[in-house]
Amino acid sequence: MSFPAPQGVAFPLAHISTVVQALESQEERLRAHWCLPREEARLLYLLAVVGRYRRLLEVGTSIGYSTLHLAQAASLNDGSLHTIDASVERQAEALLNLQKAQLAERVTFHPGDALSVLNRLQAQGQAFDLMFIDARKSEYNQYFQKASGLLVAGGLLIADNTRSHRSKMQDFIQAAHADTHWEISDLETPSGLLIARKCSPGQP
Repeated sequence: MSFPAPQGVAFPLAHISTVVQALESQEERLRAHWCLPREEARLLYLLAVVGRYRRLLEVGTSIGYSTLHLAQAASLNDGSLHTIDASVERQAEALLNLQKAQLAERVTFHPGDALSVLNRLQAQGQAFDLMFIDARKSEYNQYFQKASGLLVAGGLLIADNTRSHRSKMQDFIQAAHADTHWEISDLETPSGLLIARKCSPGQP
């Protein structure tokens, strides 16, 4: 399955599209920092907007490309975004990009080990409507287990790289498909996306 490249301004406010397009003009740099493909970033944004998700969580900030898409969705839904990355330097660059897009006030940055941060958020009683994963592939199954406690019923989990790095996350893919508490769909986008909806209690 392939998706056509988007044309024109992708977002309601032109200054945000300017920042996104500036990043997209640096394709090699985006790839070097493991940013998701443009088609997937647009889909991520649309899913968050259409679902009216207001409490968003990102595991893997990188330099802020996906973060910009999620933050814009949060802004349209009058919500907020928490984002996690092990690199302080990458998060600093992401913050600059968000400031240029006038979205920084929507985002809370959590530098550090993703699993440790997820444990802390859960201990604080945080709950989210949408969780996007694009981080250490060997830990995806652990992120998935954390998602069960962090996402509300009806919440959406989106995991990147299920096609490009499938061999490194077989345990996660198998666990997700075997768990009857989730409704699962695999999309064969350029890098592959697994989308899972957390079922409500009592839902078959």
